[in-house]
Amino acid sequence: MLIVLTVLLSGMRSSLSLRDEETVMARAAAAQEAENAAAVSAAVVSAATVTPADAAEPTATAEPTPTATPTATAEPTPTATPTATAEPTSTAAPTEGAEPAVTPVSQISLSVAEQTEHPALMSLEADGLFHGENCMTRGQFCLLLAALLDHLPEGTDCPYPDVSQESGAYSAIASLYMAGLLTEAAGESFSPGRYVQREWAADILTRLASCLSGAEQTRVEALGSAVASGTTSESGAADSGNELLRRDEIAVILVRLAGRDENLDEDALFFTGNIPADMDMDSWAWAYVTDALTEGAVETAEPGVHRVYGWLYAAWDDGTIMRDMDYGVWTFGLDGRYTTGNEELDEYLAQALEESGANDLPEREEALAAVYLYVKENFEYLVMAEDMTSEDVGTTGWEYARALRFFQNGGGTCYGYAATFGILARLLGETAYIVAGQVNQFYGAHSWVVIPEDGIDWIYDVELEDTRSERHGELELFHIQNYMIYNYWYEPDW
Repeated sequence: MLIVLTVLLSGMRSSLSLRDEETVMARAAAAQEAENAAAVSAAVVSAATVTPADAAEPTATAEPTPTATPTATAEPTPTATPTATAEPTSTAAPTEGAEPAVTPVSQISLSVAEQTEHPALMSLEADGLFHGENCMTRGQFCLLLAALLDHLPEGTDCPYPDVSQESGAYSAIASLYMAGLLTEAAGESFSPGRYVQREWAADILTRLASCLSGAEQTRVEALGSAVASGTTSESGAADSGNELLRRDEIAVILVRLAGRDENLDEDALFFTGNIPADMDMDSWAWAYVTDALTEGAVETAEPGVHRVYGWLYAAWDDGTIMRDMDYGVWTFGLDGRYTTGNEELDEYLAQALEESGANDLPEREEALAAVYLYVKENFEYLVMAEDMTSEDVGTTGWEYARALRFFQNGGGTCYGYAATFGILARLLGETAYIVAGQVNQFYGAHSWVVIPEDGIDWIYDVELEDTRSERHGELELFHIQNYMIYNYWYEPDW
């Protein structure tokens, strides 16, 4: 090619300027360099970068053309002689869907199913939430999968050029490759930051099943089929093999892979599991997600009331959830949650717990003080027309209506103060009695809250502290005993 270009150049000298001539010569040199580079590239390109067609047929002249008798052309010319790629190795010609360079390791086993300490299989995101609707990368999936397996080969050299040694998943990916569980062959791009696709994950589970035996093999084979068909998803059916797997479905897959799905105790998980704050209890995957996030044994709950992410529930002696019933000062709905029976009031109460900060205070007294101060500082003494009547001593059943008006109007009388604080205290698990009684020697109608503790009826009078503080400065009457301020007259029925 260089000779031809030189001849062409000599014919053109008379009509080209010196600058034009230099340009043409430069282009000719560049063409020669490109041709040399192409030849070198064809000689040294690896199995991971050549296409199947490139590797399958080195060149058209790589083998002598059949003739009747040997002639001078029986031996390839220097340019026809194949280089190191003339005889492809077993990995020189990967085809689409090719098997890895290693075969599955038969001694791999699943370990978590027999572990009594119940390790966590997943973790929350950086913001402390689970984000079940998000997807997971291949690198993250490999880390979680490798943690479930025993007897994996030691992954010290990862065969994928796009997996950095600084990557947290480097060793896990290398180990899974050495075990023959990954579908990508050595030298190919692994794409660790790519989201996990359904077909890809199902193929890995199928390969894993071939390493197992007996019941475990059958179980993992079934799981692989379930993932491929989409029955582990919320919809229960796959849209396509390229469908991305969400984090909540991956939790389902990992729990089933660990063999923990057959013994899921939803009531025990509800009371003692690590339920993420952004997980709706009505979600199809909440129990699997909670099990996957829970570190340590999931135990039967103690009987009585329990706070679970801002709401109150109760457990029977066997740890099951109380539903649709009264229990002490509480009423539990069909979902097991303490309710006033009025959705609007329940929403007001939930908002108050959140705004007061009580949901983030696990200590009993701190949480109770938070809602006490919230009622005192965010509402005022108001006498509305509907609140001008007093309640008969010892009566109940008026509390919810008074509390609802208290929220709606931004305040009320002592009955509204007592009802609102008392219901919030109940939501915190306190046995709070909302009292209609009388005070001082004049037997004036009044309302307050009583919470018995250690044999003492402690009195909480938020309205008294609020109204007296305006006249006498800040007081600290958070919880007082009878006769400390007033003579509280009431008829306890507890």
